[in-house]
Amino acid sequence: MELSRVALVAGGIVAAGTFVPFTLAHGPTSYNVEHEILGWDMHRWGLVMGTVPEVLISAGLWRLRGVITGGRRATAVALAVVCATMMLFATMNAAFGAVGPPFDLFFLAPACVVLAVTTPLRGPARAVLAALAVAYSAATAVGLIPQEMSDSFGGFRLFGLIAYAGTGVLWAAFGAVSRPAQAASSRPGPDGGATGPASRVPPAR
Repeated sequence: MELSRVALVAGGIVAAGTFVPFTLAHGPTSYNVEHEILGWDMHRWGLVMGTVPEVLISAGLWRLRGVITGGRRATAVALAVVCATMMLFATMNAAFGAVGPPFDLFFLAPACVVLAVTTPLRGPARAVLAALAVAYSAATAVGLIPQEMSDSFGGFRLFGLIAYAGTGVLWAAFGAVSRPAQAASSRPGPDGGATGPASRVPPAR
């Protein structure tokens, strides 16, 4: 497995894995119960959850940008927005020393929608991008619910389950299923023709 895919899988696993001790230390509602898990409080777990996955995932996506975008401008812009947003979010959290307000969702949700719609990838990779678009959009919707109403049904934990654990699993899955060969059929050859399997079929006599 190439380094870019390893970074995506690792970033997704870290995001999903650190959410568990983070939410146990914080509690199910917006009120922080100030527990410690393995000697760390929610601030330390949140710092890891809000920095390491974002750096790994954005780095992996950027290295795979040729495969994901296929030279399409809209896809390239959307991918750049995702990578830049994740890096800025990680920088902000590192400065705060904890995971901060999830303003990144207002950029990640629409950018992932554009990625899912415009990418030349097919099959499982495109399906995972579509699932990421749905997950980020759902997390944004849950995050906009007023705090009093959200706390009544455990919305804080539900939000984290979608925004961090859920998307983490999906990014890991994307790293596992995305392969350069999937975009081969969409790349133009030196003469402007396709370079996929069909281009190697000899002409009829």
